[in-house]
Amino acid sequence: MIDWMQLVNNLRHDYKSLATIARELGSTERHLNRLARGDVQEPKFNTGLKLLDLHLDKCGIEKHRGLVI
Repeated sequence: MIDWMQLVNNLRHDYKSLATIARELGSTERHLNRLARGDVQEPKFNTGLKLLDLHLDKCGIEKHRGLVI
């Protein structure tokens, strides 16, 4: 299982704002904020794939490995 809350918070801290990330991914800031707070447990499939790719690219392999719970 992937810790989506940690993934989104890592991106916000290490990369850009959630509003900017949402625009890049074709998602909404609201959806990413809900993931960051833990209100939503999993993103939509396509958004999840894009988030995983972006996280690996921007946050590095070590943080990426730490997402599996």
